[in-house]
Amino acid sequence: MENTMTEHIAKQFDVELNELQTNMLEMGADVRRQLDAVGRVLLRLDEEEAREVEAADQRINMKEKELDAFIEFILAHRQPQARDLRLVVSSLRMTIDFERMGDEVRSAAKGVRKLRGTVDERLVEIRDELLTLHAHLLVMMDETLTAVKNFDDRLAHAVVARFPVLRKETGAAVKAVVDRMVAGAGIEDGLELIRIAKALERVGAHMQNIGESIVFIREGVDIRHTPETEGKIVKGN
Repeated sequence: MENTMTEHIAKQFDVELNELQTNMLEMGADVRRQLDAVGRVLLRLDEEEAREVEAADQRINMKEKELDAFIEFILAHRQPQARDLRLVVSSLRMTIDFERMGDEVRSAAKGVRKLRGTVDERLVEIRDELLTLHAHLLVMMDETLTAVKNFDDRLAHAVVARFPVLRKETGAAVKAVVDRMVAGAGIEDGLELIRIAKALERVGAHMQNIGESIVFIREGVDIRHTPETEGKIVKGN
């Protein structure tokens, strides 16, 4: 009888872990749609659609609350150990990262809205560079979601490796905006483009965090704040 009860609890725990992963992927898909939409509004400089992107963040915030409550239930009632514990704790971290990605996309949308449908002609080229940066982010996002779906540590390492490159691209774009502002381009437009660039960079930083969490789940190794995550070359590699 005791063995039967233990098996039942173990099976129920497996169901709950699968549900946790599914719900987290749904949250990630919502963020992905929001990220895709902000690229469209940046291309069109559409104020109304920018407002819609900002409003969509509320749905992501609600999903974070639901997932937090579910994770608390699992920790309290199942007392997971070893890899299962890493999975549950890392899921909490990833949920926070998805929510903060939504916040940053909202910030980027706000920057587009404040451009009010136009951008200084001397800054149009920078806007186009940000669209390229956004396209790279979408690729990174798809890899991130696939890594979460399959607990793929190889792909997670690839996501982590992408971020330093993205950071350099963002830095170059911000410098270009500042240079043009010094040369006389519109200050307000320039500041909003910098807001958008930094928001997109932070979206990428949260994807890197999620990649690190997947590596921790699969390998039991914390690679945060290491040469790999800082984009440095490891001696001997």
